[in-house]
Amino acid sequence: MMKNLMLITITLALAWGRTAAQTNNRIIVEVENIKSSEGTLNVGVFNSEKTFLEEPWLSQKKKAVANTLMVFEFTGVPDGAYTVSVYHDINGNGELDTNFIGIPDEPYGVSREGRNMFGPPSYADAVFTLDGDNVRLRITLE
Repeated sequence: MMKNLMLITITLALAWGRTAAQTNNRIIVEVENIKSSEGTLNVGVFNSEKTFLEEPWLSQKKKAVANTLMVFEFTGVPDGAYTVSVYHDINGNGELDTNFIGIPDEPYGVSREGRNMFGPPSYADAVFTLDGDNVRLRITLE
């Protein structure tokens, strides 16, 4: 009985330690090539192909533009596969403006510079894995 109790205690401690380690992960996003000080930068973290570019898993972070290079940090991110998108909402309307055929009129970028020349960015080109380490991404706005 005592042996079983000790085994359960050790198992729970190991499981708790792994969960605690996973939540210490950080995604640090450096956004460069910011050409205007108007509006806000909007950064979203996505955790599935299904919601990519539609519904961020982590709330989008918005910051007033203050420099040509800005840094965003997401903390407590569990291990897994993620993508990040950024757009510069120059006019402050809360969305990425596009022209009549859907090409963005405002600067944007995605993780791993996964832009697609003939359509929206591809999840496969933008996805990265977070596995017990912090990830630092540099995204260039285009």
